[in-house]
Amino acid sequence: MKNKKLKNILVNKNSSIKETMRAIDKNGLGIAFIIDKQKKLFGAVTDGDIRRVVLKGINIGKPIEQIANKKPIFIKEKAVEKEIAKLKNNKNIKRKIPAGGSLKVPIVDEKGMVENIIFIYADEKKVLQNKKNKAVFGQGGVKRVLIIGGAGYLGSMLCQKLLNKGYSVRVLDNLTYGDEGIKGLYKNKKFEFLKGDIRNISKTIEAVRGMDAVIHLAAIVGDPACQLDPKETIEINYLATKSVAETCKFNQINRFLFASTCSVYGANKDAKERLKENSFLKPVSLYAETKLKSEEGILTIRDENFSPTIFRFATLYGVSPRMRFDLVINLMAAKALIDKKITIFGGKQWRPNLEVGDAAEACLKWVESSIEKSGGEIFNVGINPQNYRILEIGRAVKKVMPGTEIEIKKEEGDMRDYNVSFDKISRMLNFKAKKTIERGISEIKKMVESKKIKDFNESKYNNYRFLSRTGERHAFK
Repeated sequence: MKNKKLKNILVNKNSSIKETMRAIDKNGLGIAFIIDKQKKLFGAVTDGDIRRVVLKGINIGKPIEQIANKKPIFIKEKAVEKEIAKLKNNKNIKRKIPAGGSLKVPIVDEKGMVENIIFIYADEKKVLQNKKNKAVFGQGGVKRVLIIGGAGYLGSMLCQKLLNKGYSVRVLDNLTYGDEGIKGLYKNKKFEFLKGDIRNISKTIEAVRGMDAVIHLAAIVGDPACQLDPKETIEINYLATKSVAETCKFNQINRFLFASTCSVYGANKDAKERLKENSFLKPVSLYAETKLKSEEGILTIRDENFSPTIFRFATLYGVSPRMRFDLVINLMAAKALIDKKITIFGGKQWRPNLEVGDAAEACLKWVESSIEKSGGEIFNVGINPQNYRILEIGRAVKKVMPGTEIEIKKEEGDMRDYNVSFDKISRMLNFKAKKTIERGISEIKKMVESKKIKDFNESKYNNYRFLSRTGERHAFK
């Protein structure tokens, strides 16, 4: 084998189904080519083939030769151009090429050994990738993404960004807060919606089927909302979350992203330096405790294939299709505009902040990263310059809306206090936020002034108020 890039694309026929799936996850192409003892092409298998047999109950410890397609399409090295032309004119072959995707075809030498891979596109305008191409193997390989809780504040923003990048998106959500965040997506051919609760295992199994990656955003969100019914909070935020992760692992959907929170750092005001992913955790609320328990539960079940990633998000802010005004910057901005006054309790507490669109971009970075780079990792998600004391946030709001009165009350109110380092995600996933809090505040101001939001005090914009009023508990982000 002359081409070292084929390392994770060629799998011995005696390798297990599980080992083959690991290779497919690493190569990012959704396919592996099976070779015999003489390293000759024996067959081919896709990630979809493996997931289908898993659902039929086959043991993933069995040899891959048992499920491989033993009559794969291939091209002879000595007649590459001629055979490519034949394939591109073959209607049956064209039907096998997914929209916007490509058919991966091995090139074999006179001995039947795979020397390279060529990509054949249905679109004639695309240039074929050949031996001289610089295609990077292993970067992502994801085409279909399930977002659990995709109708929520972050989820609805993420749906749009993924669709804009050409991904197929499926959402599982129970629409506690309605479908305002995603109703504009229903006509998109690459968007699919399933209504359901994550405590329903049958619905979860239905939702993960056919997916390449799962982003789990669903939860009862926020400290006050979680206290309304602690039992259901534990059911949804921890027990159901662990069940979702187990379902993905069983179905060999090994790319799994769990949305946690920087609230797990809790009361850490005495920390001498910014808190890193391995810093001491001091959750002070049920919300943070269930997130931390979920992190631990998910990472406990990882193995050589299942490679979950944990994102500890900073406090989000900004305009989203499913708007919230129970977040500190959003609430301050709305109160400053409507009431001309904001009240701050204490004000010295540190909070990391991140614009919701930038948070969605961080998720996109994960989707496009290799499983070897992000799998099994915990990342704080935000940027260092957006660590602010609460009073500093108030002053930023006043800067955008001069004339705002800031009332400071001595009582702390909220014990959370954490200044967080985001060096790891910047270094490993090359994540950089684009928006400042001043820009986010300005956009909220513009939205409220445009009358798109009639009354920011409506319960649907506040998780705690809405759940208190309706009695609903199973909310999604």
